[in-house]
Amino acid sequence: MKLTILDEKNEADAICYLCKIDLISYVNSIPTTYREFDVQRGIVSNKYLDHLAETINKKRHIPSIVLVTDEVSITKSTSNRFLKIDDYRILDGLQRTHRLKIIWDIVGFLVNAIDKSVALNNPSKFTRSNSANIKSLGGDVKLVRNLIELGCAELETQEEFFDENTLWIEVWTNLGRSEQVEKMLLLNAGHKSVNIKHQLELLFLNMLFRLEDIAPDGVSFIREKEQSAIQYSKSRNVGEYHFAHVISALIALSAGKIVNTNSDLVSDMQSNQNDYIDLIEGFNLRLIKTFVEFLFSLDKSLNSVYGDVGVKWLGREVVLIGMFGAIGDFSEEQPEALVKVFSRLELQLHSLVKSLQLASFEQERNKVELNKVNVGNVNKRAVFKAVHDLLRGIKFQGWKTYFGGN
Repeated sequence: MKLTILDEKNEADAICYLCKIDLISYVNSIPTTYREFDVQRGIVSNKYLDHLAETINKKRHIPSIVLVTDEVSITKSTSNRFLKIDDYRILDGLQRTHRLKIIWDIVGFLVNAIDKSVALNNPSKFTRSNSANIKSLGGDVKLVRNLIELGCAELETQEEFFDENTLWIEVWTNLGRSEQVEKMLLLNAGHKSVNIKHQLELLFLNMLFRLEDIAPDGVSFIREKEQSAIQYSKSRNVGEYHFAHVISALIALSAGKIVNTNSDLVSDMQSNQNDYIDLIEGFNLRLIKTFVEFLFSLDKSLNSVYGDVGVKWLGREVVLIGMFGAIGDFSEEQPEALVKVFSRLELQLHSLVKSLQLASFEQERNKVELNKVNVGNVNKRAVFKAVHDLLRGIKFQGWKTYFGGN
């Protein structure tokens, strides 16, 4: 892809080039793997992007897109400098790029349609008879009708619809991994908010690769972009863990208390860079491996004792935060290292699990008056108190007590 350089800015070793390019060249440059950049969230719906076809048709401004690349080459002419990049990843503008690609493909489909007369005279019939093809291109009825109204079915080439449009693009090179994450979150601050779970995952993304390398067979980790935490909690299987939940559990374990995974936590971690770096480094490979193995053993034991109820129970972030916050608090009172605490707890795991009496957990949880309390915090505290008692050999008091019923 060849872009015209308008300006440039240096930040330490990184360089940002502000460029412009014609829209056709950008769309044609989009790689097949454009959705696979791991710091990006998945594709989300956005009603404002429904108007992108009109923006293109009227040659109006399309908000700039930010790319990162590992290598650039610069050439000059008499009046301009040009930037050439062969490979790039989308730091900001994934949703716009995705919609541009769909519009390009649907316009091409309309241009080459063998039943153009049907499209012009009866758009509803056209979309019904071509629904499979439209869906495969990522389009929907609303978009196809919109493009037909804009005259796309009467064009000779799809380039005609995109012609005379330009796009501003920022291209970053020599931008480190942590700086990419920081800029992605900053760029999205004024857009549709980035899911807190996704933000948390980004800060600890390098840990995911370590987890995947050392996890036992039968264990897998799910990213927020792959499946939302809500969907995951409803349909998880033994050995499947939401990565953001694992991070929350590790933070609670380290803190030895209940933590709230909200925007304040993410912001605090970003502003106190050394604190969360120390947190990550504090979890050495041996400890992480022991943690994952314990989590898997806990999962299997809950399934053995309680069946699907136990599987769903462990799929809740509030449960993991409460439980591992309590284990972290307990470990601070023990003479041995946390790894040995986990090993000792695993020997007692089955009896601890049976003592939890999960049959009554949901019943007591549902009695909480939602209009008076933060139910998430109440859940975390209840689990924390229950596990806190069991770890210290105190008889289980019943969920009614832990939820504040007595």
